[in-house]
Amino acid sequence: MRTLLRILLPVVAVVAAATVALAAPVPPTTPYPQVPPNAGACLVEKMEVDKQQLLHDQAKRHYDRIKALFDRNAASASELRAAEKALHQAAIALNNAKYAEAACRNGLGNDPKKECVSLSLELNRLLDELALRQELERLAKAHYDAMLRLADSGAVSREELDRAKTAWEVAQLERQQVEQRIADAKKQLADKPGCKDYPSIRPTPTSTTIPTPTATPTTPGSTTYPTSTVPTSTTPSTTPNTTEHPTTTTAFPTTTAPPVG
Repeated sequence: MRTLLRILLPVVAVVAAATVALAAPVPPTTPYPQVPPNAGACLVEKMEVDKQQLLHDQAKRHYDRIKALFDRNAASASELRAAEKALHQAAIALNNAKYAEAACRNGLGNDPKKECVSLSLELNRLLDELALRQELERLAKAHYDAMLRLADSGAVSREELDRAKTAWEVAQLERQQVEQRIADAKKQLADKPGCKDYPSIRPTPTSTTIPTPTATPTTPGSTTYPTSTVPTSTTPSTTPNTTEHPTTTTAFPTTTAPPVG
């Protein structure tokens, strides 16, 4: 039986690689709108940015290492998903730190539109987070699908399957929470007469260049959410289907045979 598994394992890994190859981690972003620098202000917030940058860089190195091993069939799809999940979570923490530092500088500044800047910073922070939450939901769904298949063969327990299902449901709720906060932030901007013509949405959500607001108005509430860089193969519903087996996410069990080096 173990011999058969060793023969089939590389085949399964190749199929899994074809699916996971579509994944591309969403990089951290630069806060929008631009806030003038202030070298002597918000030092605690700046140190938090430095700390979260170190943690994100570490998560990225770990992801790159696992991805390289996976491409050589030396790491499982489950390990790759876990590394990507940790990277997305680190990106959310880094983005939050960057936006907090920008919001601090804005609060100490003298921009006549500082209230609009504050509301816009929060809106764009949430839009940036949404792209990452969508990826975390995708990963949670892929893990649940894999556990569902393994449960059919008896390779995982009912408790493990239940944990995977709950993690997917939580990921859905966290994504929905961000979407609701986005709607609330848009309404706040729309309800501020002085912010009506303020360019509150980042022109290019994933741009690494900090765009400077211009006189061209952007109506709050008219912007669509940034789309994920990874096409999703399934559309999760509020209640997971525990009877149908997805066919788009492939993972091989790590409980029955070690990865092939």
